[in-house]
Amino acid sequence: MNTTTATPTRVLDLVLVGTGEDIAALTLIARQSGALVYRSAPALVSDGRQRVILRLHLHHR
Repeated sequence: MNTTTATPTRVLDLVLVGTGEDIAALTLIARQSGALVYRSAPALVSDGRQRVILRLHLHHR
């Protein structure tokens, strides 16, 4: 009988504050790596930057 063990995983909530271009670039990297689970809608910060929450699913190797 063959059994497999599930790969341990962790979830990380990452808060990004920056320009739309910076957030878009980091979101693309997370999406292409397969780690992105959730991205919140952008919220404006008092100085005009945006705040976004990314939920990342991290796989241990």
